[in-house]
Amino acid sequence: MERIFSFTRISSIFLVFMAIVSCGGTKAYVVTPEPTLEQQSAISKKVCLNKFLLVFAKRPCVYFKAERDNNSGMVQYFLLYEIGTFDVDLPIGVSLKLGETWYNLKRTNTDYSDTIVITSAIASDLIPKIAESQNIGISYTNRKETTNYTLNSGQTASFQTNLSKLIRTMESEPKLNINKK
Repeated sequence: MERIFSFTRISSIFLVFMAIVSCGGTKAYVVTPEPTLEQQSAISKKVCLNKFLLVFAKRPCVYFKAERDNNSGMVQYFLLYEIGTFDVDLPIGVSLKLGETWYNLKRTNTDYSDTIVITSAIASDLIPKIAESQNIGISYTNRKETTNYTLNSGQTASFQTNLSKLIRTMESEPKLNINKK
């Protein structure tokens, strides 16, 4: 009986450790200088769209990325949609619903690695609308179907906070000093 109890205790400690390790190692809001590209980039934390009981289950998540062109000082913001499961149909794009209006985002990149990540540019006029909107929805479309998600109040707050933190992070970062020979 004691052997079963100790095995249960060890396995539960291991599961807690794995959950902390898998959730704790994030590079959110860390500005990465990329001198060969003459830009700086940073990403925000993720907001996952579905809730599952399984801790290790992959699910669709969204997060923001910012890139500053070191020459012009212009900052471009992107919405990254990470598909939780492997999608066999070709992804078409992501749309963002702010209030009652849908905005089609321009897809700039699709990364096929362990999961598919669709990168879409956010127009500069949408950034204040994201911060002010009480009703935010995200739509993912592939050749076969469209999946719509409406963010709940907690997800909406996290989504807006992630963008504002990323903006503050990029604004507070000094310009890269690149010496060309």
